Amino acid sequence: ECRKFKEKFMKCLRESKFDNSLCREQSKEYLECRMERQLMTKEPLEKLGFKDLLDSNAADKQQQMKT
Repeated sequence: ECRKFKEKFMKCLRESKFDNSLCREQSKEYLECRMERQLMTKEPLEKLGFKDLLDSNAADKQQQMKT
C-alpha cells in the first residue's frame, strides 16, 4: 500500500550511499503512509524523531500563506 513511498525512500538511500540522515523527509512520508493505513502503530512524529521536520514544515506553510 505504501510502495511508492518505500521506493522513494530506498532510492534516496541508494543515492546517498545509505546515509539515512539525508533521507529523513522520505522516511517521514513513508512512516506516515504506514500509520495512516494501520500497517504500524500510530505514533506522534515527534516521538519518531521528526520534530524538526514538523517545525520547518509549519514555518514553510506560514511563509506561503503570507505571499
